[in-house]
Amino acid sequence: MFGPKIYQQQLDELGIDGMEIDISTMERAMKTMNELDEVEDVLKKIRHNIRTDIRTIRKEYIQTINELTPSPEETQNNSSREVQKRIKKKKTLTKKRNTKIRSYELVENIVDNYLTQISDARIYIRNSIERRVG
Repeated sequence: MFGPKIYQQQLDELGIDGMEIDISTMERAMKTMNELDEVEDVLKKIRHNIRTDIRTIRKEYIQTINELTPSPEETQNNSSREVQKRIKKKKTLTKKRNTKIRSYELVENIVDNYLTQISDARIYIRNSIERRVG
């Protein structure tokens, strides 16, 4: 499991923000399409890894919260103060989980935006090629 910062670094290393769409010639347009395909594949792998990490985080927190859930016999013997402590721990764990997941979701949104931009660029390049070919 990586972290959101690692995924952000991977995105920065891809250099998507500085990528230029060059359609000055048919050859350059096709080369740009190939580059977009390669970047898209990497982005899809990053998105898959992010989603896997999110599932792992949820699974870990579910296990931790379930450990805090007492059996029915234990519940009868607990004081209200102990029950309140347990509830507070569960709420704290849930907030931590949500915060952790939110940071992954922010990076996933960036990946999704890049994928949308690639799709739009691909349409632009195809239209340009079609105009030239006739």
